Amino acid sequence: MCLAIRRCRAFALTLGVCMSLPTVVAQEQLSPWPRLMQSTSSSPRVYIDRGQFSPIGYQGRSQFVSDGDAQVPAPRQPMRSLAMQPGPAGLLAGQIPAPVSPPATRVLQPLLEEHRYTPPSQGTPAYSAPLPLGQPSMSPVPRSPAPAPPAAPSVYGRVIDVPPVPHPGPAVRQFDVDWWRPLVAQSLRGQDAPRRISLQDVLLAALKHSRQIRVYSEMPLIRESSVTEADAAFDWSAFIDSRWSDSSEPIGSALTAGPGIERFEDQSLNSTVGVRRRTRTGGQFELSQQLGTQKNNSTFFVPNPQATSRLTLSFSQPLLRGAGKCYNESVVVLASLDKQMADFEFRRQLQNHLLEVTTAYWALYLERGGLVQKMNSFRRAKAIVIRLEQRQAIDASGTQIASAQAELKTRSAELLRADTAVRNAESRIRALVNDPDMKSDRLELIPTEAPRFVDVPVDLNGAVSEAIQFRPEVGQSLKRIRATSIRTKMSENELLPVLNLVTEAYAAGIDTDYDTIGAMGRQLDRGNPSYSIGLQYEMPIGNRAARARHIRRHQEMRMARNQYQTVLENIRAEVEVAVRETQTSFQELSAKQQAMQARETQLNQLTQRWERLPGQDVSASLALENLLTSQDRLSDAEYQFLKAQVTYSLSLTNLKKSTGTLLQSESVSIGRGCSHGVPIQMISKPKLAN
Repeated sequence: MCLAIRRCRAFALTLGVCMSLPTVVAQEQLSPWPRLMQSTSSSPRVYIDRGQFSPIGYQGRSQFVSDGDAQVPAPRQPMRSLAMQPGPAGLLAGQIPAPVSPPATRVLQPLLEEHRYTPPSQGTPAYSAPLPLGQPSMSPVPRSPAPAPPAAPSVYGRVIDVPPVPHPGPAVRQFDVDWWRPLVAQSLRGQDAPRRISLQDVLLAALKHSRQIRVYSEMPLIRESSVTEADAAFDWSAFIDSRWSDSSEPIGSALTAGPGIERFEDQSLNSTVGVRRRTRTGGQFELSQQLGTQKNNSTFFVPNPQATSRLTLSFSQPLLRGAGKCYNESVVVLASLDKQMADFEFRRQLQNHLLEVTTAYWALYLERGGLVQKMNSFRRAKAIVIRLEQRQAIDASGTQIASAQAELKTRSAELLRADTAVRNAESRIRALVNDPDMKSDRLELIPTEAPRFVDVPVDLNGAVSEAIQFRPEVGQSLKRIRATSIRTKMSENELLPVLNLVTEAYAAGIDTDYDTIGAMGRQLDRGNPSYSIGLQYEMPIGNRAARARHIRRHQEMRMARNQYQTVLENIRAEVEVAVRETQTSFQELSAKQQAMQARETQLNQLTQRWERLPGQDVSASLALENLLTSQDRLSDAEYQFLKAQVTYSLSLTNLKKSTGTLLQSESVSIGRGCSHGVPIQMISKPKLAN
C-alpha cells in the first residue's frame, strides 16, 4: 500500500509541476533508457569501446546497447537551441541570452548582484513569475548534430575496436560553433564603455605606442653612434697652444746677462698652431707652426727684442706592434659588429613582445569565455534552487535546498573571481600596448577575433632550416664569433715588440722688433731646413700581459663556438617543441570537443532523471548531488575546450616566433627617421585581414 501511495503521490506531483512549471524538452532529446526499460527483454547491457586515436584526431567513444543478442547503437543526444524566455531582472534560468538586437550589454552586473541572493522563507515565492526549468542543454547557439558512429563489428556479443582511418592529407578541420563565441564579442559590463578590438588592432597599437618597444629600438641607435665614435679616431684635429711668460730671477753668473746686472728680466710669448691625425696604418702625423716674441735685459741677447718662427713636420710609424690597417681598424669593425648584434637583439625582443601581446589578447578571450561559462553555470544552479524552493512544501527536503544553495554560493564566488580575471587580462593588455585610448579602467575591451582551426602542415626539417636562417640568435652568435676572431688577431699583433720609426723636419726664422710675419718669411728663404730620423724599440721582459691576453682570446673563441652550437641545439629543440605543440593542440581540439559533448549528454540524462524522482527519497538527494557534480564537470569540460582553442591559436604564433618569421608573417618593417635632430627607429605594419 505504501508503494501505491508513493506512486500516486509522485504522479500527482509530476502532473502539478508540469502544469505550473512547463519544461521545454524535445521528444527526440529524451534518454532512450525509459523506452528500453519498458521492453519485455532482459535488462539492457551497455558496451563502450576504448576509442581510437588516428592521425586526424580522436575517433570518439562508440556506445552500443545490447538487448538480448541484438546490438544497436544508442542514439546520440542532438544539440538544440532553446527558445529565449526572459526571466526576472532580464536574466534567464538555465541558459545564456543569444546575440539579439539590441545586444544584452548588462548581463554580468545582475549576476554579480545575485550572489547576495537570500533564500525566501517557506511559502514565499522566490520570484513573481515562474522560470523555465528542466533544460538540460544550456546552449543558445545550435550545433550540428554529430553523425552516429557505425555499429562496430562484434564477435559473440562483444564489441571489437575499429581500425583507425588513414590520414587523408592536410585538410581544414571543421568544428561546431561554440555557444559562448558570440557572447564573448558582446559587452558584459553595462557600466563601462565598450571598446572592440581585434588582434591586428592590438598589434598595431603596440607597435605605435608601446614604451617597451621604444626601449628595445634605442639600443641599435646607441650602438650605431659607437661606430661613428670609433671611426672618428682617424679624423683630423686642429690644436693651438699659447703661453705668455714674465720671469725675474737672480743672477749668479755674469755670463747670464752681462756685468753689472743683478737680476735677469725676461718677457716672452709663444704660440703653436697646427693639425694632427692618426693614420689608418697606425702612424701619427703632425704639422705645426710656432710663433714667438721675446725681450730681456741681457746684453748678450741680440736682436732685442726679437720675433721667432718655426715650421715643423713630424711623422711616426709603428713597424711591428700596432702596425697595419687591419689592426687599427679593428675597433671600428668591432663597433659595427656590436651594432649588428644590437639589431638582431632588437628583432628578437620585438618578436617576444609581439608574442606577449598576442598571448595577452588570447588570455583576454579565454577569461571572457570562462566568465560567460561560469555565468551559465551560475544560472543552472540558481534554476535548481528556485525549483527546490517552490517544491519545498511538497516534497523538497531541507538537505537538498541547503546543498543547492551552497553550490549556488560557490558558483557566485567563482563568478566574481572570473570577472576579476577579465579585468586583470585587460590591464595586462593596457600595460603591453600603452595606447592612450585604452588607458581608462572604465573601458571594457572586447575581443572580436575568435580562434580559427586550420590544420597547418609543418615539416620539421624545413622549420629547423627556416629557424637557422631567420632566428636572430643565430646571427648574434655568428657575429660574436667574428668579433672574437678579430680580438684574437689583435692579441697576436700585441705579442710583437714595439718598433717605431720617428721622423721630424723643420725650418726656423728670426726678425727684430716683434716682427713675426718677417720671421715667418725668413724661415723659408734663408738657410736650409733641419731634419731628424730615428727608431724606438721596447720589449717587456717576459711579455706576460700580452701572452695572458692572447690565451684569454683563444679561450673566448672556444667559448663562442660552443655557444653557437648550443644556440643551434636550443633552436632545434624549440622548433621541435613548437611543431609538436601545434600538432598536438590541433588534435586535442577534437578530443576536448567530444569530451564536452559527452559531459553535456551526461548532464541531460541526469537532469531528466532528477526531474522524475520523488523528492522525499535518499536516491533523490543522490541524484541532486550527481546533477550538481555533472554541471561542474560540464563547465570544466567547456573551459578545457575553450582553453584548447586558445592554446592552438597561440601555438601557431609561437611556431612563427620559434622559426624567426613572426615579423615577416605580420609584415612588420623597420625603417629610420629623425625627431628633433635625433635618429629614431620607425616601425610600421599594414593591417592584415583576419
